[in-house]
Formats: sequence, C-alpha cells, structure tokens
Amino acid sequence: MKQCITILLTILVTKVMLAQQPNWEKINSLQPDKVLQTEQVKPTKVLLLGSFHFGYPNLDSHKTDTANYIDVLSAARQKEIEELNAVLSRFKPTRIYIESSNPTFHDSLYQAFVNNKYTAGRNEIYQIAYKLGKQMGHTKLHAVDAGSFLYEYNKQIPILESLNNLNLPVNSNRDQYWNSQYKKMYTMADSAEKHLSMLENFLLMAQPATLQRMHGHYLSAGFNTSDNSGPDLLSMWWYSRNLRIFNNILKTTPSSEDRILVLFGNGHMPILQHCFNASPEFELVTLASLLR
Repeated sequence: MKQCITILLTILVTKVMLAQQPNWEKINSLQPDKVLQTEQVKPTKVLLLGSFHFGYPNLDSHKTDTANYIDVLSAARQKEIEELNAVLSRFKPTRIYIESSNPTFHDSLYQAFVNNKYTAGRNEIYQIAYKLGKQMGHTKLHAVDAGSFLYEYNKQIPILESLNNLNLPVNSNRDQYWNSQYKKMYTMADSAEKHLSMLENFLLMAQPATLQRMHGHYLSAGFNTSDNSGPDLLSMWWYSRNLRIFNNILKTTPSSEDRILVLFGNGHMPILQHCFNASPEFELVTLASLLR
C-alpha cells in the first residue's frame, strides 16, 4: 500500500513539475524586437562615454581634493589620452555629442582647433571630443546639453523655487549615513584615478556597478521626504535635464548609418543609458567591446 501511495505521489509531483515548465521557444518567438527592429530600419549604434571633468570645476556636491587632481596636460597623461582616443576611433563615430549648450561657441573654437589655431585646453571636450573629431574628419561637434524644467521655470512658478529648500526628510539620520558613505566612495575613486591610466579610468566609470551605485546616491539621500517634494525635485531637476539631453540628440535626427558618441559627465550616464537601451532606434556599444 505504501509503495502504491509513493508511486502515486511521484506521478502527481511529476505532472505538476511538467505543468510548470514554460514553453521558452514560444516566449522567445514573441520578443518585441522581432516586430520593432527590421532590416528596413536598423538601429543607430551609440557609444556612451561617461567622464570625470578634466578641469575640476567642482560644481557638483562632491569636491575633489586638489591632491587627487590629474594633470591631463602632462606628457604622460597626453600619451594616455592619445591611446584612449585611438581605442575610441575603432568605433568610427560619425557624430560626437558634447556637454555644452553653446553650439556657436564650439562651432567657432572647433574650427580654430581643426585649422591649428587653437591648442586644446584641459576640458574633456577639448582633449577627447575635439581631438577625436579632428582625427575622424568631422566638420562640427553637437552641443546638446540642457537645463532642467526646474531651472527654467522656478522663478515663474513659486512652488518650484521652494523645492530647492527641502527640509522634510523621513529619516535625516539615514540621509546623513548614506551621504557619508558616498563621500567615502567618491574620495576612494578620486584617489584611485591617479593610479589608473586614462583608458582604465573610463573603463571603470563605464562598469554597470559604478553607474548603478552612482545613480543610487540620488535615491539614497535627500530623496525620501514626508511629502512628494523629494521625488518632484529629482524628476523636475535631474531626470528632466537628462531627458531633455536625450531629446536634443533626437532633434539632430541621427540616421541608421550614423555611429554616435556621447561624451558627458558620468553622472548623466545611468539615465541616458536607460533612454538609449529602451529605444528600439538605438543599439548601445560598450567601451570594453572596442578592446576585443
């Protein structure tokens, strides 16, 4: 009798297990890109290049200690930038997008650089975008930075201006803890940058874990408020700015044949990466893949 019960239970368990096995072939046959991406319209390839700011303007909340500055104009660092740009040239970009909202300024200065009438300064735009653009024979660079909705309208809409003075944290001790932890992380990164080559620095900044945790700071401190001011501030300030940047890139109407390189501060990359990853118009290419 026990043997019969055991056999019966085995049969029932087997049937349940078999019933829970999904038909992966059917699921995979219904993937969105089987409809969205066709041979008629191929996705535009995109290389997102997140950078630290070579000139250390220290406009962000974290200020790099002068002892950890990298002198990008030194002979050793100039050679490393040449090596970095050599790797980037393998992507064969047809357009380069930069973190500036002043196209007229860069149209003029870039032409002077191409004609050997301007020596590149410290800024990563000059050291990477200008040099790479000239090397690739580009006639111009695309300045696509943007201000946020909050920045644009905070003087006109009083309630928006008040968002800049958040004072309603759910747990201020939590915010202080995460701010202190992130300060340690940024200080560690600043110190490490000095001992890495330029290529190694950019590979480190492009690591998924780096991008995720950097973006996590926006969600770990100053975000959790007892009302909606934390989420509203973040959406109308940081998300708004990056979505506008993405929109500015779209305004330039890149084609399927284009290969676009987007050079911005690394803090922008998590949201921009999400935008490009989600859109069927684009296909992301990683810096690491250019080394294979």
